[in-house]
Amino acid sequence: MCMFFSWRGRAAVRLAFAATLFATVSAARADARAGKLQVVCTTTMIADLARQLVGEAAEVRGIMKPGEDPHVYEVRPRDVQLIAGADLLLMNGLHLEATLGRVVDNNTKKGAKVVRLAETPRIVPFESEKSRGAPDPHCWFSVPYFRIYAERARDALIELDPKNADIYRKNARSYLLELDELHRWTTQQIGSIPRERRAMVTSHDAFQYFGRTYFIDVFAVIGISTEQQPKPRDIARLESIVRDRNVRALFIETSVSPTLNNLVRKIARRTGITIGGTLYSDSLGPPDSAAGTYIGMFRHNVKTVVEALK
Repeated sequence: MCMFFSWRGRAAVRLAFAATLFATVSAARADARAGKLQVVCTTTMIADLARQLVGEAAEVRGIMKPGEDPHVYEVRPRDVQLIAGADLLLMNGLHLEATLGRVVDNNTKKGAKVVRLAETPRIVPFESEKSRGAPDPHCWFSVPYFRIYAERARDALIELDPKNADIYRKNARSYLLELDELHRWTTQQIGSIPRERRAMVTSHDAFQYFGRTYFIDVFAVIGISTEQQPKPRDIARLESIVRDRNVRALFIETSVSPTLNNLVRKIARRTGITIGGTLYSDSLGPPDSAAGTYIGMFRHNVKTVVEALK
């Protein structure tokens, strides 16, 4: 009986895989027949950016889903098919995508363009606070840097799809103005916090660009990658920082492991400090939520931090 159900289970998995593969390939072929540029994006932030730029002129597909962690993302069979069918692949780069980056390198079709948006002389990456020499890939938490992402994505779209260049330029102009307004608003909001209160603790080190752009000190349980394991001395160090800096609030994150968030809660209990709220770090929220876009996510984070520290 066990062998019978084992066989049934394997058959079901094969059928499900075949159905997913067929649906993905069929959709890609339909869009190709319609003459649309196929744009595949790794993270949810980049997929939202691409959709803001293309409108109806191109087809955008995102690999990662809301809440998934790019540092430890496990590649699915469907991802390989998406990558193989892409005309343009938009990535973050700076090793954020880890294993997925190698899959992109090995499966991109001839003539396709791959753009690692954070890898440009216009962006100067920080080193990890915990792993010297490792670049911090979380550049999107500086709105001026995300503006560069948008400009590079626009230029790639125009290069590959010149017949729709006017659409991409027009959409980019509108979106860049929205980003400029977001930057001004964030600067004003963080500026309303007294300087001595501008210190925050998060689950992992994803907010250094945010901190250095908007003048707020950021500390974390672990470094830039969620694959790292916290050590007892990391916890002790953070507890000392919380007490010495009179930190007002600690923050958990949506896309990290429960273990990391529980460590933040533990530090909060041992220091008598409250949890100030939940921040989005390496992923947007669900599409139908206020944090389902980059701008919505960023505003949520800023409001959460300001309410906790001000």
